[in-house]
Amino acid sequence: MGIFEGYIGYIIAGAFGILQAVLIAMISRESKKRKVDNELRAKESALSMSLQSANMSLSVATAYALKEGRVNGKMDAALKRAEPTQEAYYRHINRVAANQIVTD
Repeated sequence: MGIFEGYIGYIIAGAFGILQAVLIAMISRESKKRKVDNELRAKESALSMSLQSANMSLSVATAYALKEGRVNGKMDAALKRAEPTQEAYYRHINRVAANQIVTD
């Protein structure tokens, strides 16, 4: 009989307990990362839709301006809508880039 024979069951149970704790920590970390990625993707999607909508407004206003041969109020409204949308998207891109630099 060896010195650890009476304790082998405890040693095995302890080793599996440690392994389980490590696996749970890894899964938790991956779950948090996935949640952050999903939030980032949702924000980017909303900003992209805003950009597309602003772009459509500018396109329609440009078409009316060409058709009528003059710039009208639609162009001013479209520009007022497009500029802050574009700025918000650039801020988002810069934030994402800065986070990637910091985390990489």
